[in-house]
Amino acid sequence: MTRPGVLVREAGPDDLPALLTMWDELRVMGSRLERVMPAADDSAVLDRLAAVERDPCSRALVAVVDGEVAGMAVLSVTPYAPLFDQRAIQAHYLHVRDGFRRQGVGKALLAAAVAFADETGAEHVLTSVLPQMRDTQRFYARLGFSPVVVRRAAPVSILRRRLAGPVGAAEHVLARRRTLRRVRAAVARTADHPL
Repeated sequence: MTRPGVLVREAGPDDLPALLTMWDELRVMGSRLERVMPAADDSAVLDRLAAVERDPCSRALVAVVDGEVAGMAVLSVTPYAPLFDQRAIQAHYLHVRDGFRRQGVGKALLAAAVAFADETGAEHVLTSVLPQMRDTQRFYARLGFSPVVVRRAAPVSILRRRLAGPVGAAEHVLARRRTLRRVRAAVARTADHPL
């Protein structure tokens, strides 16, 4: 898949240095996600590339401009949403490096997503964008992407703690209710039998 001056091809082991650099750029851009996104290392990225290469429903792509890797995306075929029959191409980690933006790299990667959708019979292309990335939001909006859902995430440890509430909270609530019942009963008795 190409656009003038941009070649999109499957990523390979020779692309590893550029992929590691772009992964780190994504971590920094994500700020809040940086804490939970694992740091990329050579063997982990190579393992992921090999897994994508073996999966007929996935593609790891790089965009090349003048022989230099300028962007990347990982595509996967997924249901549009759980319990839906329609299929979609999920464009993960679509990223264009500084110095290559506004040169058609992002559009070339999305054109590859459209070609993959045609190949697999998918009817939609989905992607996720961090809320603080306003330029990226505008880029997708100009191409016809619209918000479908707002995805929220919470670490399991925090969610477990918040669902449990403070230690002893349930007992404290029950004790307060019993006290309120006794106070209300005492007030009702005094109202019935004034001095």
